[in-house]
Amino acid sequence: MNTALESESDPSTPPVAAEAMTMAAPTSVAEVVKPKPTGASALLGRLLAMAQRYRVEGSSRQATELFWTLAEDHPDTPQAEAAKQALMAMAEDCGRLNNQHMARSIYERLLALED
Repeated sequence: MNTALESESDPSTPPVAAEAMTMAAPTSVAEVVKPKPTGASALLGRLLAMAQRYRVEGSSRQATELFWTLAEDHPDTPQAEAAKQALMAMAEDCGRLNNQHMARSIYERLLALED
């Protein structure tokens, strides 16, 4: 029974395709109903995650650039709101580290977005 034809005629051997389909089937209704982000939303989410990673790794310049891109170029998205919150936190950090000029710059730019 080494050929595929012999295996198909043997009822004790389940077909490989059926086995794969069984393994890939959703285990709950939530898996079927819950849509995954696609298109622009997924890409914006990846950019936000990248900016957050830059910030954690100490690459504040790259993080800031990405946060501004999200906040200014995609203003009506959840990612833009998260980016603004991150920028606010970065401005607060700058203020605590006696970098008042940078903190003020961020605050003023954020304020301009609200107009």
